[in-house]
Amino acid sequence: MKFLTVSKIKDVFYTLPQAEQTKLLLAAVESLLAYKKKMGDKWHFYSDPGGSRIISVGEYNSFEEYSQSLQSPPAIVGYMYHESTPLIEADEKALKAYVESYKAAK
Repeated sequence: MKFLTVSKIKDVFYTLPQAEQTKLLLAAVESLLAYKKKMGDKWHFYSDPGGSRIISVGEYNSFEEYSQSLQSPPAIVGYMYHESTPLIEADEKALKAYVESYKAAK
């Protein structure tokens, strides 16, 4: 199962002292890098130019595995929220089946 996830830091995070913010962000980045190393080509992450959002696309064996991945790193998990969308492969065969089902529905 593939998922597209957009993660954003909650506003309450910015009420923390700067030293605590830095510590948590460094832990988050280290965790992202370790997770990327573990997952290899099954997981990709990106950041927007301002660094306010992390966009990831990952392939997981189950929904439980995916939901566990959202709980890392534990230190910053309470300061983030995630929007998730399951993805399917949109190859030529799938698109043809979609067009045929749409024609049949008319």
